[in-house]
Amino acid sequence: MPYTSPMRGTGAASPAEARDRPFDPAVVARAEALAAGYHVRVRAAEGGFVGTVAEMPSVLGHGPSAEAATNTTRDLLKWAIAYLVEVGRTPEG
Repeated sequence: MPYTSPMRGTGAASPAEARDRPFDPAVVARAEALAAGYHVRVRAAEGGFVGTVAEMPSVLGHGPSAEAATNTTRDLLKWAIAYLVEVGRTPEG
């Protein structure tokens, strides 16, 4: 069975719609505010720590400390949400 995203919206952009410009700063600010509402779970892993977000399992951050893994995960989450906002999808959370 194919994977179906739990995200609501019009769907992902096609490969022909590749990004060739920076995100609008307002989109990034909104994404950062939304990302702050997600819980980042950090666990020890070989060589450091790994951060995950239950609502977005494809967002995975690494770092040499729990704090670094949390910061990396939150930054990656911000960019994932910015993409979703820009293509008209509503992130879960």
